Amino acid sequence: MRHNLRVTLGEWVRAAAARLAEAGIESAHLEAQVLAATALQRPRAWIVAHPEQAIDEGALETLLARRLSREPLAYIVGWREFYGREFLVSPAVLIPRQETETLVEAALETLPSLGGAGLRVLDIGSGSGCVALTLAIERPDCEVVALDLSTDAAEIARQNAAKLGVMSVEFVVGDLFEPLAARRFDLIVTNPPYVSPSDELPPEVFEFEPPQALFSVPTGLEFFERLALEAPSHLVPGGVLLTEIGDGQAERVSALFEEKGWNRVVRQRDLSGTVRVLGFRFRGPA
Repeated sequence: MRHNLRVTLGEWVRAAAARLAEAGIESAHLEAQVLAATALQRPRAWIVAHPEQAIDEGALETLLARRLSREPLAYIVGWREFYGREFLVSPAVLIPRQETETLVEAALETLPSLGGAGLRVLDIGSGSGCVALTLAIERPDCEVVALDLSTDAAEIARQNAAKLGVMSVEFVVGDLFEPLAARRFDLIVTNPPYVSPSDELPPEVFEFEPPQALFSVPTGLEFFERLALEAPSHLVPGGVLLTEIGDGQAERVSALFEEKGWNRVVRQRDLSGTVRVLGFRFRGPA
């Protein structure tokens, strides 16, 4: 790629896209446009509309180098869209994924069966707050608590709450139910760590996203074990636990919960057709 002050924006985007594609990055042309938009602090539509604009490559090349190192695009630009809204992200939080919108949809479909206004919802492992804040926006009549082990993640979630104008969500930091004492909820939702260290992951995930939000050692099922054992003390009678699961985990997770006294009441697929969310109601010791 040329390094001078008279390269045009269109030339830079084409050359950057070629380098991204050569590195094995999908949607290379789109990502090159997004990197240019971020560096120049312009909308992507402006990048598309001004290919003849002369630019200084310096700032663009800095961002391109980060992406070529396989740093996730969301961390470079600082945000990711989730459920139609922009959420701030940093390496302290898992990047929101489209499949996790299935968890939100399952929660919104489940809440009406649990009662009327004032339902209490707990989001475990809230990260950026994308699930908790989305539920608070979609169901402002609910009381939502966002819980995460990381103080840095909780700070990002608070920033997202301020950005979205959501003042009602309570943010709690701690290990699973420990900071909640005897509090009980009508609905618990969670996107827990469910990746086994033996699972193959792209470098964007393995090298950059927070491992405590990804991995459950050694099998990928350990966090589900804790949920199955500890969640009954924090659900009201008839309350429901909804959890995201990994590819191919549906039967193993269902069996684990059922062995510990739960009935499966939700089995929801994501847009790819993969079973992504399971829901359980505690019936009592098996």
